[in-house]
Amino acid sequence: MTLKNRTIKVNKDKSLSKIHYGKKDIWWFFQWLKVCVDLEGSSIEFNKSKQKGGSYGSATGTTKQKIKITGWKEIDLKEIKSVKHHLEMTDKELFSYLNKMFNKYIHLFGDFTIKYIKSPKDLIEDNNYFTVQIPLSKNRVETDTELEKLRQIHKIPKSEKTRTISFYRPAKHKELNTLYKVWLRKNKDFEWGRKGNIKRLNNSEIARQVGYKGYRQVQLAYVSAKNLIVNMSKGLFPKNKL
Repeated sequence: MTLKNRTIKVNKDKSLSKIHYGKKDIWWFFQWLKVCVDLEGSSIEFNKSKQKGGSYGSATGTTKQKIKITGWKEIDLKEIKSVKHHLEMTDKELFSYLNKMFNKYIHLFGDFTIKYIKSPKDLIEDNNYFTVQIPLSKNRVETDTELEKLRQIHKIPKSEKTRTISFYRPAKHKELNTLYKVWLRKNKDFEWGRKGNIKRLNNSEIARQVGYKGYRQVQLAYVSAKNLIVNMSKGLFPKNKL
């Protein structure tokens, strides 16, 4: 799937925006960021690569990766941490969290465009913006001329940067959804069977629930999910290979 470039549009607040990522792309970003934030300080265990020998080789033990978030400094991670843990969220609570993050941080995912400031609280703290006040009496030609003079007088450089947050590769919704389902089922208890027993599911049971043909696919997906979280902590999304 290729991400379509959204054209400039006028939002309800009369601001211009040029969005390069769809709403679901940004939702998935914040869904996996929530997982990463909830796990910060803990370690994720991986199997070491297998040694050659015999028909299949043998595993050489495990290794651990400690989750320490070094990316996403433009986002208030403490606020995300304060939200209920992702393993305890209902679908309604997750939707509320994602919608809130989307509305608050949508500007980080689009190209920088002129923004109408109705009050000081609307100002964006970003070095890629400079703030001016334009008299209503000024026409277009005078405004353009004086803005360029302001740039020169105050030595305001032009930035080559476009988006504050850029994805490592296009977000594949089906893939991210399946990895998240596997992650949840490997880390929390689920209802299973005709009697509705609550338990931690095994790989075969997870495969049936997420639509995989066998437990091996679950194992590979779980490794991909863990890789995704480790890479997310380093400022890379959605990369599911180390």
